[in-house]
Parts: sequence; structure tokens; C-alpha cells
Amino acid sequence: MKFNLRAINRLSVKIFVGFWLVTIAMLVGSNLIVHFLDLGPNKHFSGYDRDRAYGAGDRLLREVVSDAVNYDYEQVEAGIRSMPNWVTYNFYLVNPEDKDLLQRPLPPNVNAILHALTEESPFSRQHIGDVNYQGRLFRLSDGTPMRLVVLSPKESYMGWRMFLSSFWHILLLDILISGAACFYLAKYITVDIGILKEATKRIAQGDWNVRVADELHDRPGEIGELGQAFDNMAAKLQQSMLEQKRLIKDVSHELRSPLARLQVALAIAQQRANSEITGELERIKHAADYLNDVISEILALPIAEQGDWELNDVVDLCTLINGIVTYNREEAALKSVTIKLVDHLGESLIASRSSTLAGVFDNIMRNAVRYTHEGTTITVILKRAADGQSQVIVSDGGPGVADEHLQDIFEPFFRTDEARDRKSGGYGLGLAIAKRTVVLHGGRIHAENNSGGGLRVVVSLPEIPGDDSRA
Repeated sequence: MKFNLRAINRLSVKIFVGFWLVTIAMLVGSNLIVHFLDLGPNKHFSGYDRDRAYGAGDRLLREVVSDAVNYDYEQVEAGIRSMPNWVTYNFYLVNPEDKDLLQRPLPPNVNAILHALTEESPFSRQHIGDVNYQGRLFRLSDGTPMRLVVLSPKESYMGWRMFLSSFWHILLLDILISGAACFYLAKYITVDIGILKEATKRIAQGDWNVRVADELHDRPGEIGELGQAFDNMAAKLQQSMLEQKRLIKDVSHELRSPLARLQVALAIAQQRANSEITGELERIKHAADYLNDVISEILALPIAEQGDWELNDVVDLCTLINGIVTYNREEAALKSVTIKLVDHLGESLIASRSSTLAGVFDNIMRNAVRYTHEGTTITVILKRAADGQSQVIVSDGGPGVADEHLQDIFEPFFRTDEARDRKSGGYGLGLAIAKRTVVLHGGRIHAENNSGGGLRVVVSLPEIPGDDSRA
């Protein structure tokens, strides 16, 4: 299994850190128990359980003696001189001439212990003041008699120093190996979760074609079954959404015929009506027109998938936007609103379908004119984005949209202010149609609030590869 280091997510980090810390705690804890409780093979002979006060000193004495008896005098002397100061500080190794191998003067208490060591009594232990003394008479491999005295002060950290000196390299190696193992384990556990997470995000964004079974088919047990169940769920949701869209369109289409007859009858009634019922008929006509407009926008919602959406036409985006700006300037002038066009593209050929893109940008421009404040300026910028796509940015001087609703305004029938939208003629479908149309063209659309107030709608569309506008 191949892992991408860039795909490390928060869950895998948490699992990795958690596993690694537990492993480190187990390694350190087990070594501490073995060291300080003296659980080695010689624990039954050390007598450590009978007198814990001498534990660190006893361990140091045993380790020095057990090593020294295997070497001759010269080797032992060289080895003692190579030891760190914190180790030799806690013991004196004396030769038959009563000289310390490191040429240090012998304290009186150490001399007292040395004189108590004989062939008949080769081991001595005394507690003087706050210091524990242990002495041992032994012979080297060449028969040289040596006497060892170990000092273990009550408040010293000799036990910890011996632990670190004996186990640090083993602990470091174990920690590194366990870290690598925990990292692999964390990634192995979370890689499948990451696949499902990304698939869920894509479904939430409207991509109903996403499937995960091919990526999870070789996973053992429940993970593979989960991938298959996820695909079944996605397929059923996709079918349900398509059926729902088709049903809405079918119902809307069926409503148009009786609605048309109603509008014809209403027009005849208005011609024959007297002044007493003219107002009521006008309200009926307004309601019928409203219903007709809603049905028209529902029927305009694309229901095809991107693969089924044939782009059979080519439009120059700059020419298209220039025409829409010109067309809306007259309506904007009624509010003393100026529309400013800034073209950094010059020419940009876009694969399209009929006049669908014209409807997208006309809707965005009409919304900008409708909601911008009187006397403000609407700015339309044409430029090329960093990824090479052509970009159209429409900024108005209106009230903007609450940050939590910037994604919702592209959903069908969503209104940030229902009373205002109905009064101004909106049905909550224009931006939904725009988004679906842009996505079917392989582009992106999003909205954001301007720092100085107003709403900015950004549309990015891919240019035709190899067109002259890229030069």
C-alpha cells in the first residue's frame, strides 16, 4: 500500500501520536520496572527485597564485579579510566597496595569498609550518616585481589543515571522502530476513512457519479463491504435525485397547459369586465404570471449529467459579457447606477451550448442591478485566473449576503429575504440555474462579500485548448 505524505490528516495524526505515546510509555515503564525492582535473573540472590535502601548501590557493585572478574589487572585499570565521572564518583576500586586505581585519596569511611573486607568476610554493608556503603573483595581473572567500595547517598540520582546509562540506546532504538510501526498503522487505518470522506464531500457537492468500491475491493472484511454499501447508497441517491428532478419538470410541464388556458380566459374576462371587478382580475393575473414565471425557471434547470451535456457551440466570452453589460445599462441608469467593464482578456473562446451562458451572466447582472444601492457602481472584470481559466467577476454595491448563506444562495428556492425577493421578482432559482449551467460547462461559480460592502460573484470557465486567446 502506497501512502501520500501530503494526505496526512488530523485523524491519522491523532491515532499515530496516541499509539506512539502508549507504546513509549509501555517501553519506558517496563524497563523502569525491570531496573528498579531488580527483576533480572539474579534477583533471588541479590537480597534487594530485604533492604531497598541499598538497591542502586547493590546494582552498581554487582555490575562492576561481574564485569571485572573476567579481565586482568591492566584491562580493568584501563576500563575504569574510560568510565564517565558520574559513575566512578560513586565507587572506589582499590588494588592490593591499598591504592585507588584512579589515584584518588580514600575517605576515612571508605578505609573503614576496606579494612572490614577479608577472605573470610568478602562482603560488607554499612549505613553511615546519609550514605550507604557496600564493600566487596573479589579476584580478577589473573588472580589479583581487588576491593570495591560503592557509595550510594540517600538523595542521589544514581539509580536514574544507571538506568539511562544502561537503557538509553535500547529505548531510543525501540522508540524509533515503534514510531515507524505506529505511523504505518495509523495511515493503514485511516486511508480508507479518507477515501470515504472525500467521496462524501463530492456527493455533498452534487457529484453523484463518485464510487469507492474499486478502491476498497481488496480490503478485508467490513471495510470492503462498507465500500460496496456506500456505492449502492450513492447509486440509489443518484437515481432518486434524477427521478425527483424529472418529476418536478414533468409536473411543471403539465401545469403549463391549464395555466395557459387560464391566462387566455383571464385576458378575455378583463376585456369584458366592468370597473367593479377590474382590481380582482388584475390580482388574479399577477398571481397567474407569477406561477408561469416559476414554472419557466423550473423547466430551465438542467437535469443532465456533465457527461451527457453536449457543448455544441463556441462563444467569445468578452463579446458576450460586453453585450450583456450594454443591455443592462439602461435599467441601471434608472437607479443612477454605473456599470464599469474592465477587460483583461481581449478574447476568450468558450465551448458552450446554445445561449445557456448568456442566461447565466444575464441573471447575475440583473441581480447586481436589482440589489445594488442607488448611485453606486457595478464593476465587471474579465481576467485569466491562475489556473488558466477565464474569469468573470461581477461586484455590486448592495447589502451583500450573510457569510453563512454564501453557499446557500446557489440552492433552488433559497431566499435570504423572502419578502424582498418576491417584491423584486425573484424566485430563488436564478443562481441555482447559473451554478448548474456553469458546472456542466466544466467551470466554477462562487460568491463572496466585498470588504467595502456588496456582493461579488466569480465565474470561472475553461477556454478551448489551443485557442488564440492564450497567446
